[in-house]
Amino acid sequence: MTTDEPPLITPEERALIGTLVTGTVEAVFRWGVIVNLGLTHPGYIDPLYIEDTDRYVVGQVVEAYLSSFNASQRKFWLRPPGQIPVAERLP
Repeated sequence: MTTDEPPLITPEERALIGTLVTGTVEAVFRWGVIVNLGLTHPGYIDPLYIEDTDRYVVGQVVEAYLSSFNASQRKFWLRPPGQIPVAERLP
């Protein structure tokens, strides 16, 4: 990144990392759930966090922890409340 390029996320968005955020489900796929957080990039719930009994539907309002920002995918990674972070779930 050159110094002329703007940052991918704002300082305000960076401050949200680690906090509980609210968004609206935009799309549901086998490979995850896309959530509109009202930020510069969408949120993403990894299928590792989705239980067989979870039923996400388009338009549903969800709460999740904003775990990180993935610059290469340009997505905010989300973790539903009550779920253990992926790094702690995998050996």
